[in-house]
Amino acid sequence: MALIDDLKKKTEEGLKTLKETAQDIAFNVEKQAMISKKRYIDITKVQRNIQKLYVEIGEYVYDEFTSGKTTSREDSYIKERVHAISQLKLLIRDIEEEIDRIQKTQPPKTDP
Repeated sequence: MALIDDLKKKTEEGLKTLKETAQDIAFNVEKQAMISKKRYIDITKVQRNIQKLYVEIGEYVYDEFTSGKTTSREDSYIKERVHAISQLKLLIRDIEEEIDRIQKTQPPKTDP
């Protein structure tokens, strides 16, 4: 009878370990998916918006230059876009901080 009890105990311990390992793997896969989404979708989307604003500024300055007008830092068109770029860069920083927080999370521990 002791052999059967010992076998039962070891089987239960093995199943518990297997369950915990599966939960850890699932947690880490979900964590990596969230990080990838933020890094490759969210940040890339914001970077594309920044590039569009750079293009708008460049086209505006080019048009002003070719028409003989002068531009300055006080030009409202440029000022608005520079402000938007600054805000988008802050957004990227916030997303990167969120990625850092996600990377530091640990899977929840289950009580025995």
